[in-house]
Amino acid sequence: MSKVNINKQKKKNALMESAYELFTTEGFIKTTIRDITHKAGVAKGTFYLYFKDKTDIREAVIKSTASQLLQEACNSLDEQMKNSDVQMDVADIFVYIIDYLVEVVAKDDLLVRFIAKHLSWGLFYTGSTTPGMNYPTSQSNSSDPDLDIEQYVINKLGEYNVRIKDLKLLLFTLLELVSSTCHDVILYQQPVPLEEYKPYLNNCIRLLVNSAIEQTN
Repeated sequence: MSKVNINKQKKKNALMESAYELFTTEGFIKTTIRDITHKAGVAKGTFYLYFKDKTDIREAVIKSTASQLLQEACNSLDEQMKNSDVQMDVADIFVYIIDYLVEVVAKDDLLVRFIAKHLSWGLFYTGSTTPGMNYPTSQSNSSDPDLDIEQYVINKLGEYNVRIKDLKLLLFTLLELVSSTCHDVILYQQPVPLEEYKPYLNNCIRLLVNSAIEQTN
């Protein structure tokens, strides 16, 4: 990457980091573009080189944050499988990833409120929240070059010689399930506290995963 492109990326990252901090502490409505650029240490005009408006950067930050959380969950799963003698089945893989996400998000109310019900954006979201929003066929179509989560899951399933019917739909459903239900459980302990809810959630995950498994020859 050229020096010019590196500097551009640094400015974009600075804007996104500033937006994240301001959105989670001051709130989306109260935060202005001027606030974001001032905190990032760039001119206001620089903002529009990377983002259309405040909503655009909010969506970019949500996607980036959700994607990072998913990558951390996969990295943690790898470490767990490497260092533990306990054998996991296929459903255990999904339960572990979801449980990791829940535990991380539950430690930070600001993160819960910001991510809200959009964990699936880390895998699928590429466009605007306006009607007709776009979902790619895989993470590899995303502008983020890091871990291809969908392919990661496919590779894990290959170790068990199984495949999942409609994997994209399963991943989407699981992430939307945990996003929507855990939002109220974590923030308001409704309808029950998180520790009471997790066994029920994990059982639902197992039912969904096991029903989607197709044995390979």
